[in-house]
Amino acid sequence: MVIFYTAPPKKQATQKLTVTISALDAFGQGIANHKGKTIFVKSALPDETVDIQLTENKKNYAKAKVIKYHNQSAQRVKPLCQYYQKCGGCELQHISPHLQQHAKYHALINLLQKECGQSLTHITELPPQIIADQPYHYRRRARLSINLIKGELFFGFRQAESNQIINIDHCPVLQEDLDQLLMPLQILLRKIKSKKSLGHVELISVDSGIIMVLRHTTPMLAEDIELLKTFAEAEKISLYLYGQNLSHITGKTEHYYLINTLKLTFSPMDFIQVNNKINQKMVTQALDWLTLKPTDRVLDLFCGMGNFSLPMATICHSLIGIEGVNELVEKAKLNVILNSDIICAETVFLTSNLEDDQQFLAWNQSPFDKILLDPARAGALNATSEIIKMAPSKIVYISCNPATLARDSKQFIQAGYKIAQIAILDMFPQTKHIESMLLLTKSGL
Repeated sequence: MVIFYTAPPKKQATQKLTVTISALDAFGQGIANHKGKTIFVKSALPDETVDIQLTENKKNYAKAKVIKYHNQSAQRVKPLCQYYQKCGGCELQHISPHLQQHAKYHALINLLQKECGQSLTHITELPPQIIADQPYHYRRRARLSINLIKGELFFGFRQAESNQIINIDHCPVLQEDLDQLLMPLQILLRKIKSKKSLGHVELISVDSGIIMVLRHTTPMLAEDIELLKTFAEAEKISLYLYGQNLSHITGKTEHYYLINTLKLTFSPMDFIQVNNKINQKMVTQALDWLTLKPTDRVLDLFCGMGNFSLPMATICHSLIGIEGVNELVEKAKLNVILNSDIICAETVFLTSNLEDDQQFLAWNQSPFDKILLDPARAGALNATSEIIKMAPSKIVYISCNPATLARDSKQFIQAGYKIAQIAILDMFPQTKHIESMLLLTKSGL
């Protein structure tokens, strides 16, 4: 048998270029153009000239990293966090808050115009509507991972592009009361004997106080539980252990946050908005856009335990809230009772899967003047079709995913609605997450 020799293919040299950044995309990457190809450059800002090395080279675009900066943008700032180069949590800290917000706003505008086919010049000719507050110390809820490697406990967040945990004793995006807990909590966890049973820690800070939920995978030793209890009592924390079930150990059992004078109760595992101040401003903006009147009949889809429902119910005639999780529906009903002195609307809360059109008969038989929806990342494709049949005069759509927002908005526009207002919600400063809200109005109304 004859064996022919074939030389191994030569490795292609990694291409190095010098480019000037022209813009910033929604994810904080610099955008450059070289010979007609768009290049996304990590950690580069507009007006910076940089030497880059391509990390990915496709037919229509490429990705690159910076080797050298020839100059630095006035919008470049010093990251506040000591773990910025390692932690994967807040990747935009080198960008000024102003540039972060405006890059997200323009990315959303461009996406909506491209996908929906509707000109937004009536919006773009005005200053961007950006709902923002403080860029740090805003998170009232955080999940911190725990990992045991060769007997050493690691407590913190995952490293960038890795499953490894980086130890942290300080986090500048957490509310200050939670940030101050990190070091003593880390010291406490290292004293636990049943370390192998530890999963993660959930910290929540609301108007009623601080909550800590410790996830464990196997039963904990009695002495470890006592150690945790003593710590929680000293720090005035409501402590829960979460194994097969959620178990209260010490502290308060009633947990709530306030919106204006409304008191909204929730359970430790319930979803609440991470940024308290933006949540308050978001609710205020939604009420302003809806221009609710005492005669209005309102539908709140994906209502949770009443974050928007209760404020709207202080103004309108009637309100129906729909949510897929029955526990949240029961909590919404309880919140109405707790705030009955200031709620004037007739309220009904129903459990219904808003992705299943077979369940729509539970709520689509009533006429509604105005509708608010706040879906999860998957959006509200099926519910959108049903809303169109109801033909409300105004719709406020809160979104955490620009792609599904654009997809659903296209349906509304094809049915005769117009995007009347767009706002970016700076819910997660220092990150690439884009939260937004739209006001859609019916043409001719």
